[in-house]
Amino acid sequence: MAFFSELDHHELADAAQSRGMTQTQFILRFLKNWLLEQLADICPVPSWRANLHRWRGVRIGRNAYIGYDVIIDRVYPEKVSIEDFAVVADRCIITAHGCGSFPLQHLYPRQVKPVRIGRGAWLSPASIVIMGVEIGEQSVIGTGAVVTRSIPPRSVAVGVPARVIKTLEGGTLLERGGPAGGGDGSRDRNPSREGRGHGGEKDNTSLPLQ
Repeated sequence: MAFFSELDHHELADAAQSRGMTQTQFILRFLKNWLLEQLADICPVPSWRANLHRWRGVRIGRNAYIGYDVIIDRVYPEKVSIEDFAVVADRCIITAHGCGSFPLQHLYPRQVKPVRIGRGAWLSPASIVIMGVEIGEQSVIGTGAVVTRSIPPRSVAVGVPARVIKTLEGGTLLERGGPAGGGDGSRDRNPSREGRGHGGEKDNTSLPLQ
């Protein structure tokens, strides 16, 4: 493996050891997941994108939406849970691990913590969610927010770092018997609609921009 740098060797050994794998096993697994991620980035059908990330190991519930160019932890994808009807818009990043730079790893060793995106939560474009965070059910994360702490259910959080600016009130489409609840609600009111309100431009005036 002479084509790997000293840092490559160190990171590879550390990651493989943390997963209880040989370096060869880790490389093969990583390449398989990397290929699935590349396919998801260009896949035009939302449900297919979700399935590609599921095959990587990400735990994704029913009718969840995953946008284009979304990065979900490449080393520990199984530590990320995205529940039913959640929306992860274009170019979001969700990471379940972290460690310091090579000279600082004795101070900041590798840490791995699960991440949960709650049922019906909405991550607006370019949001970042770091390890150990839980996004509560039906919460909204504003465009470009960096979420470093867990967010309570039905909250709107914006900024860097993200802070809660309001609590949502009133019923939801699911509670009123919408399409997912078996009622007659209009699909146009569903925030997980392709291209509107999560990755497209037509409804972005409603986003809590920062």
